[in-house]
Amino acid sequence: MTLDEFESAIAALGWKASDFCRATGLHRNTPSRWRNEGVEIPEWVPRHLGLLLDVRRLYAAHTVPASDRAAGWFLEDLERLHAAYLAPPGGKAGE
Repeated sequence: MTLDEFESAIAALGWKASDFCRATGLHRNTPSRWRNEGVEIPEWVPRHLGLLLDVRRLYAAHTVPASDRAAGWFLEDLERLHAAYLAPPGGKAGE
């Protein structure tokens, strides 16, 4: 997972990096280390974010009244998000 993908995923959740850290128990400086020190983002992070995005999409699909306007954001890129965030263990995203 790249930093851009991480930032896109947390933005899609409506979170900031500090929200992700609180939710996962990471130290608040961890995303800064990923960005500034080149520390690799752990393999579990994209899978965790993918699951959170799936939960959000499912919640919206079953609670938001059906409309053309509401249907777009949680259905239009499901395949792309799975490819990017749900890579098999030891594999690369999209394989």
